[in-house]
Amino acid sequence: MMFRNVSFRLKMFILMFIVIIIPIIVVSTLLSIRSEQSITDQTSKVVISSIDFAITNLDTALDNVTGMSKLILTDDKLMDLATKPSSAFQENTLNEKYARILDLLGFFITRIKVQNVMEGIDSFYLYLNKQQTFIDSKSSFYKHIDPSNIDFIAKSKHPEGIDHWFVSEPVDFYTLNHLDTRFDRGKLISFNKLLQDEQGQTIAVLAVNINESYISEYYSKIQRGIPGNFLLLDQEANVVASVDKAMIGKKTELYAEINDRIVNSGKESGSFFIQNKNNFVVYAISNETNWRYVVIIPATEILGKIYESRKFLYMLISITFILIFFISFSLSNLFYKPLLKLVRAMQKIENRNLDVRILDNRKDEYKQVFQGFNDMVSELNILVKDLATEKILKQEAEIKLLQAQINPHFLYNTLDSIYSIARIKKVDEIAQMVAALSNFFRVSLSGGREIVTLKEATTLAVSYLTILNIRYRGGISFQVELPEELENALVPKLLLQPIVENAIYHGIETYRGKGHITIRGTLKEEQLEIIIEDNGSGMDEEMIAHVRFMIASNQSEGTKSFALRNLNRHIQLKYGAQYGLRIDSLIGKGTSVCIQLPYVTGEEQEG
Repeated sequence: MMFRNVSFRLKMFILMFIVIIIPIIVVSTLLSIRSEQSITDQTSKVVISSIDFAITNLDTALDNVTGMSKLILTDDKLMDLATKPSSAFQENTLNEKYARILDLLGFFITRIKVQNVMEGIDSFYLYLNKQQTFIDSKSSFYKHIDPSNIDFIAKSKHPEGIDHWFVSEPVDFYTLNHLDTRFDRGKLISFNKLLQDEQGQTIAVLAVNINESYISEYYSKIQRGIPGNFLLLDQEANVVASVDKAMIGKKTELYAEINDRIVNSGKESGSFFIQNKNNFVVYAISNETNWRYVVIIPATEILGKIYESRKFLYMLISITFILIFFISFSLSNLFYKPLLKLVRAMQKIENRNLDVRILDNRKDEYKQVFQGFNDMVSELNILVKDLATEKILKQEAEIKLLQAQINPHFLYNTLDSIYSIARIKKVDEIAQMVAALSNFFRVSLSGGREIVTLKEATTLAVSYLTILNIRYRGGISFQVELPEELENALVPKLLLQPIVENAIYHGIETYRGKGHITIRGTLKEEQLEIIIEDNGSGMDEEMIAHVRFMIASNQSEGTKSFALRNLNRHIQLKYGAQYGLRIDSLIGKGTSVCIQLPYVTGEEQEG
């Protein structure tokens, strides 16, 4: 409804916007989404493939290294040394045993490197609880140390620090002597194995250490042009390996969010956007270590072309929007200006200025519209003048009618005087005829009205029949069956009189016997039916067919069907072709005429 009330110019702009801009926006949006989905899916497949390859090789290498660490703890010399306190050995003997253990650890380091089990192996740490001795495969052994400052020993006292890989601090001179340093000593990825005695007491802790940089560098080697930054997280979202060394062993809100998204996905591998779609995350989980291998790719690296296309589309839409504005403005001028000229001319007509004309030399369709408008105004001007003339003539006719009413009143008074004298002289036939004639004239004149109630029309017919009955010396009887609810139905004034006259002169007059006429009114489906029946001589099939044809074709031969033809024509002109007369007759039985009219009362006509 609001759209109908806006101006033509705005309607044109809105329609052009809907037809052009909206489809461009919808199609470009769908293409952009589909392209983005295709690129992200392809990127995800490629990155996950490289991650799975790295997981398989690294898990194998880590498993082999931990397997060799178990062999170290089965060494008899180590078992013998770890089960006894340092006081059980002489100083020289104890130092020799430490040296042999140091050689054992160095042997396994060399074996791991030579067999290419793990290129990133860093060292073995061994702590002997009863001697409080720490042995580093890369340097030497240290006796009577304080273990409280050594990370791998502290973590061995907790379940998550046993038989699990974790990030640890390296052990060096500063650590052993509880000294602070400004140097970045890096981080290690360690795996603790415990050596226990027969009573289940821990007598030694062996830590396998690999360089943190080995994992990130290993992925970089197999990445080969794949975009993104590699990140390795443990189950708690702590950083195990990263290009940013300062983040190793730490946990941030971003990494916690990534880990939560991975856990909630319930999948071993997948991808998703973070940080308002600024970064694209691809991940895979190791079944051995439960580490999350994550690659964070800036969205611009994989969707840069898409973003450029979007910018181009936005620019195109903006330019199209501006063009539509100017085009719609121009088109609206072409269509709206002549329309506005027409509207203004019509407004002048509303102000009763019928001399207005639209003068335009256009050659298009508006020329026909303007010409039609000018012709309409000319016709309207003529009609208004004719209406004014008709109004004057009507007023003059009303004056003449008022003057003419003097003569009918004189006639009514004269007839009333004759009626009174006939009653006094007891001449009943004259009295009845004069009374019927007076009623006949009153209804016939009826103040100049052409439409009267059915009751009035019936009264007119009864008065006419009364006069004729006296003329035929009581040879005619009549009966009126009119329901009270139909008395106020509006009908033409001289509706019944021509049919009654036809019934007498062409039916009853030729009939040997007393004539009888019945007038009956009924209502069928909001249609008024008035039936006039006589018991006259009737008509045969040929004659009734001829009469019906004459009435329907508006032709007349003689006076027999002239009145009926005129009445039928009058009814159809006034009420429509579906109304009129229907005639039925049987020879020797009489004739029936049915008048069909719309049922209209005085109240409905006023409404």
